[in-house]
Amino acid sequence: MHVRDVVAVLEGIAPTRFAEPWDNVGLLLGDPSASVSRVLLAIDCTEAVADEARARGAELIVAYHPPIFQPLKRVTAPGLVFSAIRDGLAIFSPHTALDVAPGGTNDVLGDVVGLVTRAPLRTQPPKGGEPLPPGFGMGRIGDVEPTTRAALIERIKSGLGVSHALVAGPTAGDVRRVAVCAGSCGDLYRDALAAGADVFLTGELRHHDALAAAAAGMTVVCALHSNSERVALEALAQRLRGSAIIVDRSERDRDPFAIL
Repeated sequence: MHVRDVVAVLEGIAPTRFAEPWDNVGLLLGDPSASVSRVLLAIDCTEAVADEARARGAELIVAYHPPIFQPLKRVTAPGLVFSAIRDGLAIFSPHTALDVAPGGTNDVLGDVVGLVTRAPLRTQPPKGGEPLPPGFGMGRIGDVEPTTRAALIERIKSGLGVSHALVAGPTAGDVRRVAVCAGSCGDLYRDALAAGADVFLTGELRHHDALAAAAAGMTVVCALHSNSERVALEALAQRLRGSAIIVDRSERDRDPFAIL
C-alpha cells in the first residue's frame, strides 16, 4: 500500500471535511506516493512516539492530535518535524473529524459508559463548515441501564484504564441518562444539561463550568484530556487492520499528567 491508500481508508472512517474549521487535520507530513507496510497509532506524536515508529519500522504515524497546528516559519534540527521529514516518516491527524464521525472517539466513549441509545450531543455544523450528515456530531447523549453514579464512575475508570478521575457534583444517586465528549469540551456541558444528562464524561472542563454543572445537579467526570481519547485508538486500529498493513498502538504514548 501507499500513504495515499491509507489516507483514503482514514477518510472513509472520519472524513476530514467534517472537522472543526479551526482544526488542522489530514496528511500533515509525508509523500502520498510512499510505500507503507506498518502504521503506528498514538494520541500525541511526541519524540518518544516517533522513535518508537522508527524502531518498529512504521512508515506512517496516525497521531490523533495534530503535531503541526500553527503555521511553521522554520523547520530546523533538532525538532520533531525536521527529523520526521529527514527520516521519511509520514504523519496523519484525524482529530475532530474522528470525534464527530459515527464509530469514532465519542461513540467509543459512549460504549464505555454503556449507552443503549445514543445521538450526537451537538449536531449543528461548525461555523463555515459543511452540513453534517445524519449520525455525525460532537459528543454523544443517550440512556443507560439504570445504575448509580458511584457504579458508573467505577465503570468509567475501568473502561478507560485509569485509577483515578476528577469528579464534580453529586456522587450518590441514580443514573439513567449520560453525555460524553472526549478531550476538552468547552461549553458542551450546557448541551448535556439541556439534554437531561445525569452524568457528563469528558477529559477536562474549566473550573467555573464544573462549578456550574455541579450546581445544576449534574455529575461531571474528568478523566484527563488524552485519557478520554486514547481508548478510541483500539477501535480505529481494528478498522485499519482490514487493510493490507500492520497496525500497532504506541506503547510510549501517554497523558502528560501522572497521578503521584
